[in-house]
Amino acid sequence: MMQNNVCSICRRVALWREGRNAHFVYEFERSILVVGDHQFHKGYCLLLLKEHVRELHELEGEVYLALSRELITAGRAVVETFGPWKMNYSCYGNQDPHIHWHLFPRYDSEPDHLQQPWLHAAVFKDHLIDEEAARALAARIRAHLPGA
Repeated sequence: MMQNNVCSICRRVALWREGRNAHFVYEFERSILVVGDHQFHKGYCLLLLKEHVRELHELEGEVYLALSRELITAGRAVVETFGPWKMNYSCYGNQDPHIHWHLFPRYDSEPDHLQQPWLHAAVFKDHLIDEEAARALAARIRAHLPGA
């Protein structure tokens, strides 16, 4: 959510630029990949556009295509790392009006794996990870990305 006119996604990107984002996985041309704050879905990540843009339709075509390629590359890395049954991707921006994608690995061992990944959002807070766990997950995913 935006508080004091400061975008939470911009804050995450700024922490990365300062070398202080423990959840950082990988830098692409237009975005960065970070491990999610919670791991209710093992391997959950976010792809954050580096610049503050609110809507996908506001992007120039070349930027949108580059971001799409980055999303696919990030998704492949998550799949190669964790071997999920399915990947879910979402980009809403209602609470954080800055283009970002949620990457949800889904496992057929989940009792609700045929349902949307937000079904248990109320308990995501019970699956928060610390900086050490975030760095470890980031390293595992990074090993499956170009130039790693």
